Amino acid sequence: MYKTVIILALTFSAFSYSQIKIGAANSADNVTNTSVLLEFGTYNDKGIILPYVETIPTATAASQGGTIIFDVSSNAEYKVKVKNENAGWKDLSVQSGYSAAVETVVKPSQAMPLADLTNAKAIIGSETSTADGVLVLESPSKAMVLPIVTNLSNIKNPSPGMMAFLQGATSAGHRLVVFNGQKWAFWRP
Repeated sequence: MYKTVIILALTFSAFSYSQIKIGAANSADNVTNTSVLLEFGTYNDKGIILPYVETIPTATAASQGGTIIFDVSSNAEYKVKVKNENAGWKDLSVQSGYSAAVETVVKPSQAMPLADLTNAKAIIGSETSTADGVLVLESPSKAMVLPIVTNLSNIKNPSPGMMAFLQGATSAGHRLVVFNGQKWAFWRP
C-alpha cells in the first residue's frame, strides 16, 4: 500500500509539474532549473538503485537509448549496463559483481514469485510513453540530475545496482559511479 501511494504521488506530481525533486529538505529546495525533469536531494550519502533485470530487453521501444539497468540475467555476470541507441548494451561495471551474497539481495527466494504488471510504470514529463520501464523520464528538453555525493565512504551500505554522481574538489575529479554489488566503477564525463 505504501509503495502504491508513493507511485501515485509521483505520477500525479509528474503530470502536474513535470519537474520533481526527490529528497528535498523543504519547499525552498524545489527544482528551479527548467532543464531538470527529475532531481535528487543532496544528502551526500545516497544513490539511486537501478532495476534488477533478469531478461535483457530486446531492440524495441522497451530498450531505447539511455536505458540503464542492473543486469542479473547470468549468475556469472552481474553488471550495470546502459543502452546505446545504435551499438547495443554497454557495460559500465567493468567487472562482474556476482557473488552468492549479492544474489540473495537481487534474487531473494520467494514462496510465490511476483509477476511484472504489464503497464505498471510511472512516467515523468509526458502523459504516455512506449518505453518499458518502472520509471520512465520522457522529455525532449529536460534531464535527470543524479544524487550527488562528495565522498563514497559516506554511502555506508551501497546496494547492488546503485548509481550516483561523485563530485570531486575540481571538475577533473567528477565521476559517474556505479556499484555492481562488489566494487564501484568510475566514469569521467
